[in-house]
Amino acid sequence: MWLLTGPVLIQACGGAHRRSQYDFDSATNSCRTQPAYCARAAGEEAVLPRAVRTFATAGGSAAAAVKLLDAALKQQVTEALEECANEARTAVILANFGTRSPTPQECSEQVRDAQGRTITRAMKLGEEMHRAALKCAEESLNELRPGGFSLEPTYLHDLGTGKTTWLSPAEVARIRQRGSMGELKGSLVPDVILHSGDPAWVQAVYDFKFPCADVTKRSRWRDYPSGHSYAGSNQGDMYRQAFKVGDPMLVQPWLGAGL
Repeated sequence: MWLLTGPVLIQACGGAHRRSQYDFDSATNSCRTQPAYCARAAGEEAVLPRAVRTFATAGGSAAAAVKLLDAALKQQVTEALEECANEARTAVILANFGTRSPTPQECSEQVRDAQGRTITRAMKLGEEMHRAALKCAEESLNELRPGGFSLEPTYLHDLGTGKTTWLSPAEVARIRQRGSMGELKGSLVPDVILHSGDPAWVQAVYDFKFPCADVTKRSRWRDYPSGHSYAGSNQGDMYRQAFKVGDPMLVQPWLGAGL
């Protein structure tokens, strides 16, 4: 473990030894995060997570094995995601700046991302931190909440009816493949969802936020711009309205989870 000084580099990065299985096209991964799919998918033999398999063997169902979310488990999940945020920032800052934080000027500089787009350095660093945090979250939640979480799931929320619909990764891939991106307009994609074993039954919502230069100030939910179907609201407002599970949590390095 690295033990570095300063508010940015306090925690070691575990990303180097974490095994990434962040592949939603794998039947085994779908089984791990969505036990309703724990049968056969795409010709593969899906495997139940050990904790769920043990419960099912004892006479329960896979979905029932993860449907409950008590306060103690939710706190464990929250603490694990906080650690993931710390590790993700540490790893990315170390790789890009060594033992110092970027300056506000460096954060606002124009750079190119892996797709050749021109974005700010703050956006590029944020994307890198999100990827690292999600890999960490997957590993942690596979231990704490096997079969009862999803990473970056997609939901459509109808403002008129109030209905919220989960789109499976396969559905989202088909929409993208046929170029019908309008079907995803206004979709909600939280970073982490805890659910009952069925992603349609959401129990808790988390989003990672990674400020670039100032890590001492609590981030805010992103406001939707004028002209957007959710204009006048922010991400937190829409998560509350769509999922109806209380307050969603912002998870930020060093400041932890907050509203």
